[in-house]
Amino acid sequence: MRLRIKKHSAGILISICILALFLFVAIFADFIAPHDPEKANLQDRLQGPSTEYPFGTDHLGRCIMSRIIFGVRISLSVGLLVVSASLCFGMAVGTISGYYGGILDEIIMRIVDTFLAFPGLLLALGISGLFGAGFTNMVLALIIVEWTSYARLARGSVIGIKEHDYITASRGFGADDFHIIVCHILPNIISPLIVMATIGMGYVILASAGLSFLGFGVQPPTPEWGSMLSDGRIYIRSAPHIMIFPGLAIMTAVIAFNYLGDGLRDMLDPKKRTISEM
Repeated sequence: MRLRIKKHSAGILISICILALFLFVAIFADFIAPHDPEKANLQDRLQGPSTEYPFGTDHLGRCIMSRIIFGVRISLSVGLLVVSASLCFGMAVGTISGYYGGILDEIIMRIVDTFLAFPGLLLALGISGLFGAGFTNMVLALIIVEWTSYARLARGSVIGIKEHDYITASRGFGADDFHIIVCHILPNIISPLIVMATIGMGYVILASAGLSFLGFGVQPPTPEWGSMLSDGRIYIRSAPHIMIFPGLAIMTAVIAFNYLGDGLRDMLDPKKRTISEM
């Protein structure tokens, strides 16, 4: 059991190091990128990896490495905005639904079920098509899709603890609903929501890349991993590096967030922690 803990700790540490590197690159992209990510140079188009262009160039002669570096900003920004907004709104709605129950719970859960009845990426694609392409509309579309999962998880967690003795005792001492929710319920349901948010970061990055690949996300010439994949699909045989490096960036970020979420889940789950300490 102790060996299992060490393995998860190592995985969490590796994931944190990778994500810290992504964050560092996003913050200091202006100083790290070797070239202007949006500057075209047709004389150097479709070049393979070299000393001057470590990841090669695309069909317009732009440095792929520079575009990937600046693309980290877009991907992390989308992930943080969508996950933070979805978490806060979904947690608030789910907590109110689970705590008060009754007809309010029924109405909220039917709305949640309606959203969950559609595949997430397909629903986001439809909403993006309705609102129009662009960074802001893509973020709004993903928030509309994502909040429902947090609401359902929060509701289930609240229902499981709202009748515990310490909640009943708080009511007996005259605590109002706001005090009970903020001081007793939220601290006890936040752990699974944090795990879901961590894994959700990877999903949002993947979904935003998919929307941009289809033309409903960030628009060229802004460097974004999904749109870079879309630009390179025509040259997949003659210049595969145009798609390989952005694809590796997406894969690395998604795996890092997923592995971090899995590790946090094992650490924060009291049942698994109790078993592991035996």
